[in-house]
Amino acid sequence: MFLRRMTTLLAPYLFVGPAVLFVAAVLYAPVLFSVGLSLSDWNFITPEAHFVGLDNYRAILADPGFRTAAGNTLLYCLLLIPAQILVPLALAALLIRVRRPGLSQFYKAALFLPTILAYSTAGIAWSWLFDLQNGFLNTLLGWFGLPPSGWHSDPGLALYCVALVTFWKNFGLNMLLLLAALVAVPRSVLEAAAIDNAGPWRRFWSIELPMISPTFFFVAVTTTMNVLDDIVGVIDVLTEGGPFNRSTNILYYMYQSGLNFFQFGKASAAAVMIILLVFAVTWAQFRMFERRVHYES
Repeated sequence: MFLRRMTTLLAPYLFVGPAVLFVAAVLYAPVLFSVGLSLSDWNFITPEAHFVGLDNYRAILADPGFRTAAGNTLLYCLLLIPAQILVPLALAALLIRVRRPGLSQFYKAALFLPTILAYSTAGIAWSWLFDLQNGFLNTLLGWFGLPPSGWHSDPGLALYCVALVTFWKNFGLNMLLLLAALVAVPRSVLEAAAIDNAGPWRRFWSIELPMISPTFFFVAVTTTMNVLDDIVGVIDVLTEGGPFNRSTNILYYMYQSGLNFFQFGKASAAAVMIILLVFAVTWAQFRMFERRVHYES
């Protein structure tokens, strides 16, 4: 009797235990290790790590390169987060109104195709388009009698070129998620609204958008969490943070500090700041918007 009671009591923990241990090993343990490393001075070569307290945090906050990366990060977020949410939403709203199945499938495949490409492939393809001498974009400018542009090698345009490539590479997944949510909206509700003389915009704003709000909220949160990581892949292939650090961001600053200069304490301090930033923004999103999400039973 006692054995059966203990088995019943421990069974749930035995089922979830492996998953919890796996998450702790691959997620929380590296975070804790990064926090510890951010408080030390260690280059992975010397046998001992020296505790330095908050010196690494003070060093990166005083570093002009970090401040430049932080400013670029803010601009990237202001450009990419709204674009990767609102443009896919608009495209999904247009795609659901394409009535010909063959044409609809073609549009979906064409718009989703960049998402399956590797960042290296996307970066190389766009570097050809941006090429100063033979790139298609400069050839296009020449057709209109305009001088060629340096695009990603121009300090004033490099950040926007990286943002453009990042958006092109990643918007397709959000588009499909929002499209799937729109497809699930009951047609009977929309037909009833149309009978009541509600136009397309009124039906979208008052019926479709509230009914897909759980998916919209999910897309907003995941886009915010992943946007910094998405940018790094394009930066590494297209500009390597240049010219003059004009296209770098905090995550790429962390990558360079750790793997290029072996300053793992500074890199870990930057990583901890990124974690805190993403956590704060995500928490704010939940606090501000979750109550406005309408979950259907």
